[in-house]
Amino acid sequence: MQYFKEKNDKQICLLCSYYCQLKLNQTGICGVNKNINNKIKCLVYGYISAFNIDPIEKKPLYHFLPNSNSLSLGTVGCNFKCSFCQNHGISQEKNIDTSNYISPQEIVQIAIQKDCKSISYTYNEPTIFYPFAKDIALEAKKYNIKSVFVSNGFESSEVIDDMKDIIDAVNIDLKSFNSDYYKKKLGGNLQQVLDNLIHFKKNNIWLEITTLIIPTKNDSKEELFNMASFIKNSLGEDTPWHLSAFHPDYKELELPRTSFEKLKQAYDIAKEVGLKNVYIGNVSYENNTYCKNCNELLISRKYFKITKNIIVGSVCPKCSKKVKGVFEMSNKKTSVAGTFYPNNKEEILDLIKGFNNSFKLNAKPLKAKAIISPHAGYIYSGFTANLAFNIASQNQNYERVVVIGPSHKIYFEKASICLSSNYETPLGDIEVDTQYANKILEKYQWCDYIKDVHEEHSTKTQAPFIKHYFSNSKIVEIVYGKIDFNDLSELIENILDDETTFLVISTDLSHFYNLKEANNKDNICLNAIVKKDMELFNKGAEACGMIGVKALVKASINKNLENEVLHYCTSFDKTKDDSRVVGYASVLVGNKS
Repeated sequence: MQYFKEKNDKQICLLCSYYCQLKLNQTGICGVNKNINNKIKCLVYGYISAFNIDPIEKKPLYHFLPNSNSLSLGTVGCNFKCSFCQNHGISQEKNIDTSNYISPQEIVQIAIQKDCKSISYTYNEPTIFYPFAKDIALEAKKYNIKSVFVSNGFESSEVIDDMKDIIDAVNIDLKSFNSDYYKKKLGGNLQQVLDNLIHFKKNNIWLEITTLIIPTKNDSKEELFNMASFIKNSLGEDTPWHLSAFHPDYKELELPRTSFEKLKQAYDIAKEVGLKNVYIGNVSYENNTYCKNCNELLISRKYFKITKNIIVGSVCPKCSKKVKGVFEMSNKKTSVAGTFYPNNKEEILDLIKGFNNSFKLNAKPLKAKAIISPHAGYIYSGFTANLAFNIASQNQNYERVVVIGPSHKIYFEKASICLSSNYETPLGDIEVDTQYANKILEKYQWCDYIKDVHEEHSTKTQAPFIKHYFSNSKIVEIVYGKIDFNDLSELIENILDDETTFLVISTDLSHFYNLKEANNKDNICLNAIVKKDMELFNKGAEACGMIGVKALVKASINKNLENEVLHYCTSFDKTKDDSRVVGYASVLVGNKS
């Protein structure tokens, strides 16, 4: 867009709804856009005054990329004059520090390096530096990084139209529902802000609203009711409304802090009007998101931290009602593809064909209900894992395969169950059985959904074998941290009782001993598995997935199942280095056929 236009020898700034008409060398109300040589220049382009990494919940945005970080930046200047501004040190500043220029490209690279899923234009009014913000946002889109405005809502209609498909979300401060208060004390005008809120909604830019509840200024029951009614009737009942507590600042040092009772009153008014997503901020108060249809707890928050998020593909996993917002619940990516196994369908199929041409069974194996399978790169343990999958899948048809493996990257206490809708492999996607997963989540207190732990090779390496040998089955992925194997064993017993479900326990054996020591430790572990001797595990056995192994062996004891070792090898078989080896084995768990 063109950020200015000429009228009567003046340049009209098109960034906000003041539409300042600027003579040559004149600066607008914001203090940072100036008519230079009959062109309006954004003087703060490239010069930021605040730069931080914040949780997206701090913006606040509760229905947009939950539990992600946002690279947050602002400049000096503002087109409002709020007497309670908590960022008045930069928003009301007119002097621009031009000693350190930073380009849009540099900002995006910082966001990439810091693993920020979005960039937020905040701290001061971003509309006044929209040319800079837009260039950053366009660069960010090349890397699938979203852009967020935290704004007073006084954009020009031209900017709001230009923001479509560039800015992904906005949080707008609806500061009052009193036209005189806006005009005399804040800036802008109420009706324009209300019109702009509707405009944002119309342009499909995700919208959340914040109101700072200020004693004696905007906290009457009538005004709160009018705000809530406008939001419901003009923007929709699902629009999140954040009610924030005021603390004395800037020119409003004599006013008291907002009481919790007043915040709760505002909350109750909003709920009575019919708003579904109302949140109380700036105080220690539970801010959970519930399904508006079945009242299922979907997201739990503690301060700015997400402690639970079970939204699957933007719907409630219990009743399948759509949850309004932008939720990052995409396919489970196969980040181990190209490292632990080829990132190419034909190459994987060739490997599997080669594995299957390399073995011959000397005796009839068990009819397996579960297997233990290694999870190293396929060049080391692929043959061993493939053997178990091949044998276990013969003449079998399961609705789902549950794969359980240890977390190698992230320490946590509990287990986490994947709630993505699909699980990607080079052989094709596997549908995640989210209904089955949520039943587990509801039943077992030690199980949760913690998104980050699912970037885990112990389970991902099993996925191509599951897709190949159980092609009609869904998948359920569980990654565990520090948990009691007895708890996990209870779940495994239930899985073994279910004729429609197959189980994969993922583990490698001993790590980085010399070959002789590794063989000894692995022999103890395998004997403990076959003999179902729980005490023997404590006599030198090692495995990275020992919790899963012991849980399965205990379940096999209780269910009177047999355990049979199919194949054992070490990394020495490939590397010929006997000084530091890793052990691998595959095991069938079942009954004699």
